Amino acid sequence: MNGISRIIERNIKKAIAQGAFDDLPGKGKAQQLVDLRFIPPEQRAAFLALRNSGSLPPEMELRKEIASLEEQLQLAKEEVKPGIIKAITEKKMFYDILMERRKR
Repeated sequence: MNGISRIIERNIKKAIAQGAFDDLPGKGKAQQLVDLRFIPPEQRAAFLALRNSGSLPPEMELRKEIASLEEQLQLAKEEVKPGIIKAITEKKMFYDILMERRKR
């Protein structure tokens, strides 16, 4: 360990001994680890910031909306199904366009 690492380690141990970490939210609970394998390294910090703030990237919002509409379609009466199918088709089109732009 270099000098800075030792100072940091000493300060962390001191803070633990003083109880600085005793009242943190989630103490004693299992951590929810996020699988970031499919997120490009340069986008991981932004992804985690959005996730922790309760926001989702636009493509994930669209996927949630599509899934919700598909559930509605399963339960819908015949007379409203064409409108739901149209909404699903439009959302899928927007999703495809968004993903195509991301590839560029």
